[in-house]
Amino acid sequence: MKQRQKITLGGMLVALSMVCMMLTGLLPMADYALPAAAGILLIAAVVELGHRWAALCYLAVALLSFFLAPLKDSALFYATFLGWYPIWKSVVEGWQKSIPLEWVIKLLTFNLAVGAGLAAAIWLFQLEAYADLISAAPLVVAGGAAALNLVFVIYDMAVSRLAYSYIHWFRPRYLQKIWK
Repeated sequence: MKQRQKITLGGMLVALSMVCMMLTGLLPMADYALPAAAGILLIAAVVELGHRWAALCYLAVALLSFFLAPLKDSALFYATFLGWYPIWKSVVEGWQKSIPLEWVIKLLTFNLAVGAGLAAAIWLFQLEAYADLISAAPLVVAGGAAALNLVFVIYDMAVSRLAYSYIHWFRPRYLQKIWK
């Protein structure tokens, strides 16, 4: 792929991701789904452009989201996990051949990212509702963390299937004809 095609594709993926992030203010209850959709768009960047270009696309969307997205919580979800995870997932699955170790690394990464996001929400962004919830109901938070890990496993499998569909169905059917 030529350099101008890479720049064009990267710009289009950033723009589509930003559309998802901007829609968080219009669509109620899409605080998690739209940042996840914006992150899933980076599958195309990883496949077509490589990890470095995908990381640049992620950084562009993360920075723009903090300035432009109507819901800062959604921007935080994107920046702390949902945006970079598809890139990290492809890296881990590329160099790690042991499936159980792969899952340990993924779950550890997820829990560290959730902890970092929670810490950023409390101390950096001064969202006191999170701190109040942790202090008022620690068992509920622990149960929520366990449920969140289950949701993560489902999300990981969905990202895998979407990446497979992109590589084996969408890309050969549509994109290979355009870029020949």
